[in-house]
Amino acid sequence: MFRILPKSFPPLGLIVLLGVFSACDGNSPSSPSGSGRLSVELTDAPTDEVSEVNVFVTGLTIKPSDGPVVRIANEIGLIDLLTLQGTTEELVTLGVEAGDYEFIQVDLDQERSNVVELDSGDTVPLQISSEEVKVLSGFTIPLGGDTTVTLDFDAEASLRQLGNGDWLLTPVITRVEAP
Repeated sequence: MFRILPKSFPPLGLIVLLGVFSACDGNSPSSPSGSGRLSVELTDAPTDEVSEVNVFVTGLTIKPSDGPVVRIANEIGLIDLLTLQGTTEELVTLGVEAGDYEFIQVDLDQERSNVVELDSGDTVPLQISSEEVKVLSGFTIPLGGDTTVTLDFDAEASLRQLGNGDWLLTPVITRVEAP
């Protein structure tokens, strides 16, 4: 199950609503083609190294082929990636300009991310090698249509324990093609 922690952050519904308004505030690229609907989902592959991999997602950004980057979500929250094994969770759904897009970027916050060690149950800080992860896989938003982009955050491939006992996350996120 998708968890947003801590409780001091606004509910996901409010974040999605704010994302919709920010996408419609005139800062998004204009196009005579109109708009469509974009959903961004997250999934994860299993790992047996830790019991939780909690990453704090500070935002999502998309890049239209013919315009500047557009921020589509802010402060999504703390997500335990291991709860996403074998399932997907929606991060945001909103209206955006129809057209071709070059990438989606996931922004992470190292200071608010952590792991829970399997043997001890201790919660320890998580070092993140890059807090901006671009998933370079183009996608199209059809006029009046829907597109779902599913991102696979591979904790097994991303997570390493260092010689000093600290945990390092080198984010490996790929786009999963729809069947």
